[in-house]
Amino acid sequence: MNPKKPKSRMVRVEAQTLRIHPLAQRGLVPAKLKKLMAELDLDAIGVLHAVEYEIPGHGHGIWIIDGQHRWRALMEHGFGEWPVEVKIHSDVTDSARASELFLKLNDRSPVSPYDKFVNEVKAGFPAAVGILDLLHARGLELMRTSGDGHICCVSALKKIHGLDGGKALALALDTVLAAWGKVAGAVEGAVIEGIGLIYGTYGASVDQAALVKKLAKYPGGAAALVGDAKGLRNLRGATLARCIAEAALEKYNAGRRTGRLDPL
Repeated sequence: MNPKKPKSRMVRVEAQTLRIHPLAQRGLVPAKLKKLMAELDLDAIGVLHAVEYEIPGHGHGIWIIDGQHRWRALMEHGFGEWPVEVKIHSDVTDSARASELFLKLNDRSPVSPYDKFVNEVKAGFPAAVGILDLLHARGLELMRTSGDGHICCVSALKKIHGLDGGKALALALDTVLAAWGKVAGAVEGAVIEGIGLIYGTYGASVDQAALVKKLAKYPGGAAALVGDAKGLRNLRGATLARCIAEAALEKYNAGRRTGRLDPL
């Protein structure tokens, strides 16, 4: 009977022998690193969590999953030879499971929605993978910052995708792209969420072609729609996305004799 491989092991190694995992990781937070560097206590580094295997294109290494800011503070201060305690998760031997481990270890610590989503994609979470597929099929890219053809507000994407498994999100993306193209103002999170709310609420009752036509003729385009929605938000106290949905719905209903949609 073969003995079971241990799920983890503790080692003590020099900090300079470690490397940051290139995939299962969050973006570096400069303010956090600056604070750690200013308050560095060599006796309070704590345990770093890591995995050890070969990553294609990067080679073999002990890859830090949790603790990169503490490690970077050591390195920036020139303490590469300082011995640190490392818990190596021996049962993790690929990057998908490494991303799962990252999400588990950081469940109670602040991780940006973007970094969490990226690791959900790497870990193969169906919803995250489905959202990314919808974006790529339309020539859109998930990015940390906004821009033409870039979407960064993953919270909005996840919220609309969760309404019906992606149908409303797909329709919302197709609608804003048909009406305004890939300009940054059209693909910002609140706009997609607002239009997605319309499809998530009314489903097949929405005449997509008519909605596209009305939005394309909206005076001032997507930016003006957002501006009008902000005015509604100041009056009603609702979320910006809901106010965008209400403003778009009002424009959709205007002049229609049949097929009008009830207010949200």
